Amino acid sequence: MNNSVKLASVSPGDKGVAVIAKDGQYVKYSNGIVYDENIGLKWIAGPDKNMGGSAAGSWIKNCNVDGGRWKMPSGSELKGIYKKGKGSRNMTPLLKTSGWGVWSSGSTGFSFDRGNTNPHDGDGFVYFDRVFAVRSRK
Repeated sequence: MNNSVKLASVSPGDKGVAVIAKDGQYVKYSNGIVYDENIGLKWIAGPDKNMGGSAAGSWIKNCNVDGGRWKMPSGSELKGIYKKGKGSRNMTPLLKTSGWGVWSSGSTGFSFDRGNTNPHDGDGFVYFDRVFAVRSRK
């Protein structure tokens, strides 16, 4: 492990959290957080299973990793992690998911197979079946 990056993006007080993987601009920590060093956002992947919009929102609301304060990502935030040809889902493989669609705030979800936002209709449209939470580094 490169000690110069150990705990580089972990909030104060997170004793015992260590870097477990790096992928270019992304760093994954032992608490599940994936930090984007270029953009300055922290990401965490929710359960790797189909879930409706209400369940996705509830998961984010109850996520207390690294002190909580997580939110549903916007379509533009999700587009920021889209990289065609990267990993098996056009994004860093450090955000582990087997789904192609991710819930977003507002009335869209993000399609990682097409690289764009699409409308969703709440719990009834399960194409956006995975959930990521996001927040700034601070």
